[in-house]
Amino acid sequence: MQNTAPTWLEIDHPAIDHNTRYALRVSGVPLMAVVKANAYGHDSVAVARTVLAAGASSLAVARFNEAMELRDAGITAPVLVLGMVMPEDVDVALQQQISLTLYGKEAAEMYAQRAAAAGKPVDVHMKIDTGLGRIGVFAEDAAGLAAHVLSLGGIHIEGIFTHLSIVEDDDQDPLTDLQMDRLEAAVAGLESVGVKPQWVHSSNSASLLSHPRSRYNLARAGSFLLGINPFYYKAFPAELRRSLTWKTRLISCREMPEGWGIGYVGRYRAQKGELVGTLAIGNGDGFLRLPGNEVLIRGKRVKIIGTECLDMCMVHLDEQLPMGEEVVVIGRQGNEEITIEEVANRWKMTFSSIVSGIAGRVPRIGVKGIMN
Repeated sequence: MQNTAPTWLEIDHPAIDHNTRYALRVSGVPLMAVVKANAYGHDSVAVARTVLAAGASSLAVARFNEAMELRDAGITAPVLVLGMVMPEDVDVALQQQISLTLYGKEAAEMYAQRAAAAGKPVDVHMKIDTGLGRIGVFAEDAAGLAAHVLSLGGIHIEGIFTHLSIVEDDDQDPLTDLQMDRLEAAVAGLESVGVKPQWVHSSNSASLLSHPRSRYNLARAGSFLLGINPFYYKAFPAELRRSLTWKTRLISCREMPEGWGIGYVGRYRAQKGELVGTLAIGNGDGFLRLPGNEVLIRGKRVKIIGTECLDMCMVHLDEQLPMGEEVVVIGRQGNEEITIEEVANRWKMTFSSIVSGIAGRVPRIGVKGIMN
């Protein structure tokens, strides 16, 4: 079917397949693919199918509704919810064989109550807070929580994990090894009370590449699989392939009267005879209203002028171009490329937050082998 969208994402699924297989070769252990936040804006269902076909053995999401989107799409692979759930969610998790995160006594008691009512155990991965300070039990308290779980009944601790906090910014910082020391102390604590989880995992996309120790017997990765640079201080790894291109179209191209206001507030005034193009993209699509934005048109960088609107923005043009002309917002066109890293630096955001923030109204189109 012909693409008629005014702005859209093209997702290269063979690139995701390549990155997934590379992650498996590097780690040498099973892979849990993180597809939270709509697979970082790439379409969680389509990406889940691709990574599973490439060899990933399980999936992880941040929120329970994200797990249900996968189940509703017919995906039956193991899924771990990394964040909190409500009691009603636990009931559905038991029916749908979705694993939950155990991060404290209160959660344990809720899980046990729902398990008793359902007559079947809740599968959980215990989260250890080793230095990120979000959720989790401290390593020295892990054995006590595990003993409490055993006394409650109805909970099966199938995994134990942590999340590393600094490796994306500095893979030599001693905190990373200290975090893994703490995780291993927690594992020993669980074993001391007779609990031996099947899975131990701590890696993220950056540590999967830079810290073999972090892989344990289950590697966990997300943005890496989508060709998003896992490091903030290194060049894009040559072994990975980028998977996302963000495109839009030219709506109009007009010669503007001298002094004509362009965009809200009229901060930009047209020069005499200036050609101004209007693009079908704005901050309602996740294209932020910030200085310095550029796009690619016919392989050349073109500056955004005026103030970006909710649904449109304007550019200065050097030549008359037709309505519908393809424009690249992130990605390559000809010999030029606007990378996620470049946009992230301009917008003062993380790499993954750039693509995760692209609005849901922007269609995700699988290319080079459609996986939708």
